[in-house]
Amino acid sequence: MSEDLLIAARTVRGYLEELLGADAAGRMDQLLESLLIRAAQGDDVDEELAAAFSADPTLRSFAAAVLADPAHRPPGVRGVRLSGDGEIVDIDRFHCPEGDVIWYRFEVGEEIPDCPTHGERLTRTEAGPA
Repeated sequence: MSEDLLIAARTVRGYLEELLGADAAGRMDQLLESLLIRAAQGDDVDEELAAAFSADPTLRSFAAAVLADPAHRPPGVRGVRLSGDGEIVDIDRFHCPEGDVIWYRFEVGEEIPDCPTHGERLTRTEAGPA
């Protein structure tokens, strides 16, 4: 079982509505949730995850970008340059305490979502793979 594909699935879940629209996002989220649960139980779901990512060109591109990044970050999440000294600062990363979702906050005032599986508020974590 590929840990990279599992991380990509967790990351994709945080962006499904933006990528697919509300209706398709709900169906895809249910599929990814069930695959992540099965993976946690020891099932090899690699082929099913790859098929899920391939179901939509936008989703496939997003997942490919996550997999291509050494830290498994989504497109556009590479850190931000603060004015002044030019230092690049990592964007805040959040995850489900149960390991189902990874989400990045681009703006300080952006509301932190709840996990769609457990309903728990996502918690801040160190940058890098979960």
